[in-house]
Amino acid sequence: MFGGATLGVTIFFWVVPMRQTMPVMTQDFACTRVDVAQSSVMDLRIVFYGYPEIGLSRSGSAIITQTGLSDMRDITFTRAGGELSPDGRLMAYDNCRIPNRGIYLAGPGGNKARKLLAVNNQNCVNLRWSPDSTKLSYVSDADHSLHIFDIARRRDKAVPNTQLAGWHWWSPAGDRIVYSRRASAGSGNLLYITDLLGKSRQLTFARDFAPCKSEDDLIDTRMPAWSPHGDKIAFTQCGALFVISPDAEGFRQLTARERAASPDILSFAAADNPRWTPDGKWIVFSDGIAFVGAPVALKKISADGATVVEIGQLPYGGGSFSIAPVKK
Repeated sequence: MFGGATLGVTIFFWVVPMRQTMPVMTQDFACTRVDVAQSSVMDLRIVFYGYPEIGLSRSGSAIITQTGLSDMRDITFTRAGGELSPDGRLMAYDNCRIPNRGIYLAGPGGNKARKLLAVNNQNCVNLRWSPDSTKLSYVSDADHSLHIFDIARRRDKAVPNTQLAGWHWWSPAGDRIVYSRRASAGSGNLLYITDLLGKSRQLTFARDFAPCKSEDDLIDTRMPAWSPHGDKIAFTQCGALFVISPDAEGFRQLTARERAASPDILSFAAADNPRWTPDGKWIVFSDGIAFVGAPVALKKISADGATVVEIGQLPYGGGSFSIAPVKK
């Protein structure tokens, strides 16, 4: 077990409204000073994982409070974190172990674990919950498509026309899923929205972004997260954080991965794994992925991009994480 951490820092940044092909910077910006203790109160559980050593993964959990991270501890029943249910009462995870490889369901502390579904994916499965906490979704290696597993009925069903899907998220109404999809093997991702019957439409387009030099000059829009209010979808491209409305309007960049030479810049942060807080006011994200074993900053940015707060430090290189309300 490792000790908890709290952090109170002041951050300076500039916010720029954008609608041009990215990245393009405008002259309109405003400087905002924010202290962690002055930000809105959060009481959330976070489950995360990373790599303290090469080839050795480790999971942990903590509580996000008004002053930072507390009650940080190791989790031993899963190697690759897990996905907390929207109500915070359960956690779904791929145990990534042979034998008995499969998707499991347990309490946030690992109690009452039970196997739901056998899987044979090459990598650990990324799971997502439906907003009513009754279904799980994942991408199966069997057909490289989105699958939905009904927990009560124990029924697994593929979503048609979602081949080569990747990271995804449910709409708050539970009737649609936004997902990243590669046009072909070796290409970057673009975002699509599908209903549960497989009727999809494209959400992001390559023409709106500049290729990412650090990712083989690909356009790679991915890691979507749908706001609980339903009006915005957060995602990343080339380490920057963006938001867009489900109807493809309101397209805006919130953070920039690299510092600019002049002050007319966006908030400097290499955003990874964005997650909305349950009230829809903040997007929580890790500041990129650090070297093996090194901590990485956990931050949050307001939905309008006007405020950034550093919450604390995640150990183990800052892999993916999930958040949900704390149920006592």
